[in-house]
Amino acid sequence: MMVTQELLHDFRKDLELAVKPLCEKYQMAISLGNITYGDECFSLKVSATLGTDPESVARARFDDDAWKFQDIGIHAGMYKQIFVGDNGKEYAVVELRPRARKSPIRVISLDDDQYYVCGKAFIKEWTNMRYAKILPHESENN
Repeated sequence: MMVTQELLHDFRKDLELAVKPLCEKYQMAISLGNITYGDECFSLKVSATLGTDPESVARARFDDDAWKFQDIGIHAGMYKQIFVGDNGKEYAVVELRPRARKSPIRVISLDDDQYYVCGKAFIKEWTNMRYAKILPHESENN
């Protein structure tokens, strides 16, 4: 049997269902990362974060990755920090995606509450304010 994209897609779906009881039992959020594969084998990154509250899980993941964005002034504790983009509008940073090359920062617009991804150069000026709304759970966005 060869490893195919269809097999990996089905495997991921089954694995997501299989870890749900573990998440509840151990009170943690488990996320499945990228799958790397060859003809006869594959590997998968699995991350677990303590807690089941989506807001606290998102904050913990943000803080874990913040050090990778120090070059643009991001540090732990800046989850939902508001900034001015290069288009003059205000956004709040809600997720850091260090593996994304072009657009490693996920933001929410204060104008229309829509999510966007952007590059590091998009951030022009940090404010002293935070985005106060509770964000929808990640599974509701997909």
